[in-house]
Amino acid sequence: MGAFLNKVYNFIEENHMLSSSDKIIVGLSGGADSVCLLCALNMLKDRLSLGEDGIIAVHINHGIRGEEADGDENFARELCDKLGIAFKSYKKDIIAYAKELKLSVEEAGRKFRYQCFNDTLAENNFTKIAVAHNKNDLAETVIFNMLRGSGLNGMAGIQPTRDNIIRPLLDVTRKDIEEFLESIEQDYREDSTNASLDYDRNKIRHSILPTMCDINQRAVEHICHMAKEANESYKFIHGKAMEEYESSVDTDSNNKTVSLDVNQLYKYNPVLQEHLIHEALGEVAGAKKDISRKNVMSVVSLLYQDTGKFVELPYGIRARKSYDNLIISNYVEEVREYSIPIEEEGVYNIPGWGNLKISFMENETDLEVSKKIYTKMANYDKIKGGLCIRTPKEGDYIIIDSAGNTKKLSRVFIDNKVDREKRISWPVVAVGNEVIWVLGLRYSEAYKIDDDTTKIIYMDYKG
Repeated sequence: MGAFLNKVYNFIEENHMLSSSDKIIVGLSGGADSVCLLCALNMLKDRLSLGEDGIIAVHINHGIRGEEADGDENFARELCDKLGIAFKSYKKDIIAYAKELKLSVEEAGRKFRYQCFNDTLAENNFTKIAVAHNKNDLAETVIFNMLRGSGLNGMAGIQPTRDNIIRPLLDVTRKDIEEFLESIEQDYREDSTNASLDYDRNKIRHSILPTMCDINQRAVEHICHMAKEANESYKFIHGKAMEEYESSVDTDSNNKTVSLDVNQLYKYNPVLQEHLIHEALGEVAGAKKDISRKNVMSVVSLLYQDTGKFVELPYGIRARKSYDNLIISNYVEEVREYSIPIEEEGVYNIPGWGNLKISFMENETDLEVSKKIYTKMANYDKIKGGLCIRTPKEGDYIIIDSAGNTKKLSRVFIDNKVDREKRISWPVVAVGNEVIWVLGLRYSEAYKIDDDTTKIIYMDYKG
């Protein structure tokens, strides 16, 4: 018993799980792992400076196993009464909850469980949530992640700490736990669903991992050691990736869009490319849980494809190649067609873009014609028909030289490497299909001011 408690205590200390001011919520299902966790922390509370009221046990009744689940709840309550530990229980029809949220029963159960933990945390002004994952859980998670195609981070499995969640038993095996409970003569509950092979986790627990242990009895230990090495490698590589991340991306947080510089990505080692892209996907999604290595590699492949190629990803994300940029977004550009007649001086609002200020003036001999990108002066004498600012149309063209040669507007966009999704709402000043000015990109040679010009239209864009 002493050796087991020392191992748990040392693991808590090594991973800086607790400080003297912390108070802990313990997830208590009634199974061997959670009962062991509660008993161990209770026995260590003086060494951990938790105090008499430093632990609350929280039990979740998922409403799935009827009387058996109620029995688990009663057992958990009675155990806490015996140990003098505060107890709180929650009950929820998780099957109905899963249907409501369109999640698996396992995922819905986990979501509700942590919601209850955090509610109790806030209500009691506690600081940490302790859960009972152990070495076997870590090994099972590594196998599970390997089977679903996870990368290096997935091979790292479960971490000792994450935010305010701690896992004090992660350095002991399930066998160690059962032996400890036997030594203190503490019983526990068996969940009948743990034996069912309907769940992937149980197939790993009851079939795959035991077979691996038949091949090598230290399989769990070796898998956990590999996970630790994978975690250290991931942290090192990820740290290097984050050093480069800020210089490689452009983020639009309003539209949940990240743009990566393709030419910069070409310079990086493939491993670094994957980490940068994975980070970008996580930033757009707000989570990384369902982003697999297969997803990341599908985005990496876009680096070497033609502009316009794209892939669809979890969380409603689309990644696409657009010239020198790799654009990752869950924002769909709304097609906003507009056509605003320009008939008098004033400020004209361009939907989603900004404002175009229009004024008229007489030509003067000493007039200085603006050469600014977003300020243009045109020969108004030559403008015949309805001048407007609008979105592009099929058949639009612009005159590109004094001989009157033309270029299609679509070609102007291509030459300037304008992203396809931005072209549909890009503002142009035009008469009919003849474009006078593609804002910020190209100005018509046909409307330049000369000595014969009498009236000038002045256009100044702010956006």
